[in-house]
Amino acid sequence: MKRKTIRVISWGGLGDVLLTTPSFEALKKQDPSCKIIIYCTSKSHMEVYRHNPHIDDVRSNKFWPNIKAYFLSYFKLAPFLIPNYGQIFPSLFLRKHATEIIAEEIFRVKLDTNKVQVYLTAEEDEWAKQKLAAYKKPVAIHITSITSKNQMWPLEYWEELVASMPDHTFLQLGLPSEQQVKGAVDLRGATTFRQGMGILKHAHSFIGVVSSFLHASSAFDTPGVGLYGSSSDIIWGHANNINLNKKLHCAPCIDYIWRSPCPYSSRCMTGITVAEVKEALEQQLRHRQVIPQDNRKILQISGV
Repeated sequence: MKRKTIRVISWGGLGDVLLTTPSFEALKKQDPSCKIIIYCTSKSHMEVYRHNPHIDDVRSNKFWPNIKAYFLSYFKLAPFLIPNYGQIFPSLFLRKHATEIIAEEIFRVKLDTNKVQVYLTAEEDEWAKQKLAAYKKPVAIHITSITSKNQMWPLEYWEELVASMPDHTFLQLGLPSEQQVKGAVDLRGATTFRQGMGILKHAHSFIGVVSSFLHASSAFDTPGVGLYGSSSDIIWGHANNINLNKKLHCAPCIDYIWRSPCPYSSRCMTGITVAEVKEALEQQLRHRQVIPQDNRKILQISGV
């Protein structure tokens, strides 16, 4: 019998790519003989899928522009699956996790777990340990949402939080173009995305808005704090985090206004106080002390 081949074109931002990862294990469990090939639209997408044992091949998608592939797949003219779950406006019509939406609505498979999957090599793991060894009680942070500025917590709140916890070292991950948090160790642009994920794994905790790093923290059970406003924590939240959400009547609005400015000055985010975030972070730090890192499930493979 001919082996079934599942061809997937990666789609969206890094966070969306991470949210597809539980589906591949489920596809292999459903049909162990199937072959999964991922065509990536960027090198950063390939970084997410690297070393994933449930994927048979990861290829560059530069010869298949997104629009062409999407058009042909939409009209069933090409054998590709595109996990563009955003087109069904999930926060308007669904109340289940994004990983489940991708699995059930696009890949037609049921998940055993909606935990994001990232596979670090032993060398990558050791690099992160050595990097964090220089810092006292490291807490990783990511303050930027590329999807929408409506999802961002005010910079002055971040700086007040950092100043209020001098016994901890806050490590700011992200791109050089993102705003810098005064008082935090500036790692913007200083690491690859995979190195950043290694830092997430070994940091004492993590705080972030809805972004790729928040989703990546799920892979390592890092106890963190997620800040939600225009996005739904039901759809994009993770069990390893305390998810803070003011639950205003106008939220979640991401599928209504997307990148348009919030007419209410993003009260869903500005309403999350520094005291609330600090209390949640301290609770997670205590949780980390109760469950040492060595006792957590480690997603890691031998060096390649």
